Amino acid sequence: MKLPHLILILVFLLPSCGTKIFRPYPCGPVLDQESIQIFKRQNEFLGLKPGMTFADIGASSGYYDGAMAVFLDSVTFYLNDIDIHCLNEKNLNKVLRYYSKLKGSSIEASNPFHYVIGSSTQTNLPENTFDVIFSNATAHVLDQPDSIFTDLHKKLKPEGHLFIRDEFVYNEEEKKCDSKKCGHLLLQYEPFLELMSRNGFVVVGESKDFGHPIYKFAKK
Repeated sequence: MKLPHLILILVFLLPSCGTKIFRPYPCGPVLDQESIQIFKRQNEFLGLKPGMTFADIGASSGYYDGAMAVFLDSVTFYLNDIDIHCLNEKNLNKVLRYYSKLKGSSIEASNPFHYVIGSSTQTNLPENTFDVIFSNATAHVLDQPDSIFTDLHKKLKPEGHLFIRDEFVYNEEEKKCDSKKCGHLLLQYEPFLELMSRNGFVVVGESKDFGHPIYKFAKK
């Protein structure tokens, strides 16, 4: 085969330097049918049932919630973040389309979705509304944790629960999170419980079955 012909074939077969790998949505990992199965068990631990209202703090594009919704019915979702580049209508619609395909039907038709942009001091979520509030790997990056947890206390219904999933350190150890984009120190467990207590929360349960620990809090 002549060299010019070989070069021409390679141009068509090999991706160029500017070629982008297709992603169904821009922010957060893209989970497949197998990897979302753990959310069915996590939903059970969170106690999510039809008719409940749920908020995700630090939701990014909503990919985590899309995966959760595959296994839920008649749960109202509120997605909350301060990053308008990830959490917006366009990205959320992409997330909902992708996870609807995994389910085989519309997750939005059975689970209403809303998104609310907050700030470093408040979530801007409606008060006294939520049965369950969940924070996944977000607590350690909060700039004003006392303000946020005081705010979340107002958002929960009297019998509602707040769940915090994060990586923690113990016995005064200092460690930064692994993510290259993070750089924040991980939460020390004992000071974290003190933080929650002074903002009106008491720990009532925990699970270590989902990678990082999930701690369950109720209002005092």
